Amino acid sequence: MFSPSRLTLLALAFASSSLAASAFHRAPNNAPGAGAAYFIIDDPAQKLVAVSIAADGTLGSARVFSAGGKGLRANHVTPPGKPASLFSPGPDPLFTQNSVQVNAQAKVLVTVNPGSNTVSLFSIDAEDPTKLTQVGKAVPSGGEFPESVTINSKGTTACVLNGGAVNGVNCFAIHPTVGLVPKPNTLRLLHVNQTTPPSGPLGSLSTIAFSPDDSKLIATVKAVDLTAAGNGFLAAWSVGPDGSLSQNFTKSVPTNSPSLPFTLVPIPGTNAYFSADPGLGFLTADFGSSTSLKATTNATSIDNQVLNCWASWSPKSGNYYLSDLGTSVITEVQVDKMLNANIVKQYQLNENGGALDNHVATVGNNAFLYVMAPLAPAITVLSVNQAGNAMPVQTFNLTTALKNAGLTGYNNLNFQGMVSFIKA
Repeated sequence: MFSPSRLTLLALAFASSSLAASAFHRAPNNAPGAGAAYFIIDDPAQKLVAVSIAADGTLGSARVFSAGGKGLRANHVTPPGKPASLFSPGPDPLFTQNSVQVNAQAKVLVTVNPGSNTVSLFSIDAEDPTKLTQVGKAVPSGGEFPESVTINSKGTTACVLNGGAVNGVNCFAIHPTVGLVPKPNTLRLLHVNQTTPPSGPLGSLSTIAFSPDDSKLIATVKAVDLTAAGNGFLAAWSVGPDGSLSQNFTKSVPTNSPSLPFTLVPIPGTNAYFSADPGLGFLTADFGSSTSLKATTNATSIDNQVLNCWASWSPKSGNYYLSDLGTSVITEVQVDKMLNANIVKQYQLNENGGALDNHVATVGNNAFLYVMAPLAPAITVLSVNQAGNAMPVQTFNLTTALKNAGLTGYNNLNFQGMVSFIKA
């Protein structure tokens, strides 16, 4: 918790940061790209957008690709005490992080098509990462309403989290010419009581991730009730040498928070994860050892938070950055190897833009935070090189970029995802 004096200082920081962010606007950079940022949009066919990243971290021209399937929104239900304006229907169509994922080593991208219950594979052009080529056809996800994907460290396996009435995980071999090929003995159901499309965000599934050593597959499930601890959880499966998953998952239930684990960001040097929790703030989940499937959690509250749902880590500052859709505030958090957490600073973005999926990319010797602002619509870019000193770099106008890319008919409430590929 913050002291009143700390809150006063943060209020001043909000004000100065808000003025800087609203006043700072850089024209799109069309210089040769150092990489690309990717997200999806349902228009209503599922589209994949690639935006060039220049050597100075700024965003430039965009390209739009068909993802080979249909988009579909989840059903928004306003949780108690939350602002109704952010729901019905509101932004955040999938209630998840990692709807699009990239493996830089294999130069591949995987994305979900929730309306057709499929997932798609693309190859990334290493010279121009805004050039994507679909590999094979979109393949059935093994469930209903696929919403989050993960790729193992070698880029040989992709797994999907399905969040509808038939929910659970399923994995695919990544074949360079054939596409996604179902892997035997990986379809595992969670049996969460849901519908298709799912209702949420309460009670919905969130995010899937491989552990950094690829020995575990982990998924997060949100609680159905903000007032009762214990009904949200993490599910973990062991991954066999052949890529198969353990028959049953191990459940870890946070007992000291509202249990709305949303994200799974590895904490370097540990077997633990950082997770945004929109019911409270954030939590850490510690598996203890690389072989353990059971995690212990510790929750930390963020004063005046509304919907802290997305998080990423900067290797330059060493800190984590959370996006709050309800306040458009970025919260910077430091976590040490003993998993002691400390809120470092908060940054007020454009309150009319929202703050959705975020992602940190390292371009050269600099780290940049890319934040989806769907209500603008825009992407906010911040420099996150130094702890406690995130600096505005660019407010990138998506309306202009998408129009120039030939996409004019879309609903900005259906933007989701943020990931990047940076050239070696």
